[in-house]
Amino acid sequence: MATTGNSPADYAAGATAGQQIPVRQVSHEEWETVPRTIPNFWVAAATWLPLVALVVLVRSDLLHSPYLDKGFMDILSFSMVATVLAMIFGGGRQSPWMGLGVAAGIYFLLAPAGDLQRILMLALGYFLLLALSVGLMDARFRRLLRTWKREASGGIALAPGQESDFGITKQMSPMVWKLAVGALIYPLLRLGWELVSTEVHSLHDLDEGYRLDVYAAAVLLGISLLLSMLRWMRLKSMGLFALEVPADHRIGPTSLRAYGNAILIETEETGACLCRNDDKNGSKQKFEDPRFIFCSEVCPVHGVHAVNQRSAEEFLGIASQPWVYGENLNGKLLEATGQRLVIAGLSGWGSRPVAVRASWLYGGGKQASAYYVPASAREPLARTKRRLAVLTPAGDSVTADTFENNERGEIDRIDLRPLGINAQAVRVHGGRPFLI
Repeated sequence: MATTGNSPADYAAGATAGQQIPVRQVSHEEWETVPRTIPNFWVAAATWLPLVALVVLVRSDLLHSPYLDKGFMDILSFSMVATVLAMIFGGGRQSPWMGLGVAAGIYFLLAPAGDLQRILMLALGYFLLLALSVGLMDARFRRLLRTWKREASGGIALAPGQESDFGITKQMSPMVWKLAVGALIYPLLRLGWELVSTEVHSLHDLDEGYRLDVYAAAVLLGISLLLSMLRWMRLKSMGLFALEVPADHRIGPTSLRAYGNAILIETEETGACLCRNDDKNGSKQKFEDPRFIFCSEVCPVHGVHAVNQRSAEEFLGIASQPWVYGENLNGKLLEATGQRLVIAGLSGWGSRPVAVRASWLYGGGKQASAYYVPASAREPLARTKRRLAVLTPAGDSVTADTFENNERGEIDRIDLRPLGINAQAVRVHGGRPFLI
């Protein structure tokens, strides 16, 4: 594929030394026409709502099954709830197969006949049809990705250690792993408490509820590992390659997030900066991304007063930096700026691509700031309603207040169109600027 201004050799030479992977430019038009599919939300809803209805319908038969023979409250526990939540929120595109497995398990437990058998057979057919439909639609996207990989030229080097971002455990949301670990720790803590405070002296003395907790934790860990393995195998079968794509949160299959209330240590921290000395940067707060530190409101370089006292011309010099707006950061700073990302690890819906830093870009645009990172693959649906997700360095969501709700006195309004940003920065007394 033709490149703009540089050769593939120049691309590789300018990158950080590391594993070399092929790279392919994706135009704005190509990024907009990624094949549509059923969004993850509706895949989950179409799986778990019918499954809940099925369980409610056969609950009396289940609770009297010789394999269970327990009341509902007897099987309700933290580990059981954690397992259900993790399956719902972590199942992703594999949810229909999980629904099929649960329905098959119910069929086995009940050995049904008559109307009950017909209901369960209908449920099995529904989940199988849903799973195949989602799989066929997702195959269209994977076919496009394979085409892009064949057309890739040149190469880009991953940063040292970045290969670990594509490991087996990275294929699932951290929330699922936290639930899995919590589900396992709970029965262990319960065991320790009962061994110390009661007459329990062995595992055989524990009640059935404890064993159900252990089973639930084992099932959750097993499912998490299985899904991670399947997604990792999908990534390996696709092969690792990079795509240079438009950094536009409104289109494309990747979900973008931005770090707010933060400065990038490598490029933003200076000798006069006091952000590191702020109490919020102490050992009490662990940042998800170690490249950033908290942006102090009183720092003489990055603080509120430092931003507001600049002239309009001086403000334009920093106006494209996300830290300027703090918790008021929104997608307007990124829209229509021509910035581009290089991402690796995009292997299909539900994959979790990562950003790869490049010294220059095939598309001739600007390299997107390190403040912007891809979170996961997401369906290109309802593009006009999309919003840029803003996080703190600790990984917590930031919900910006709107300018309409602002009660601070307005200082001025600065047009950002000279920077390619179709927005105005509204500076207010004692607060971060708003983007409108």
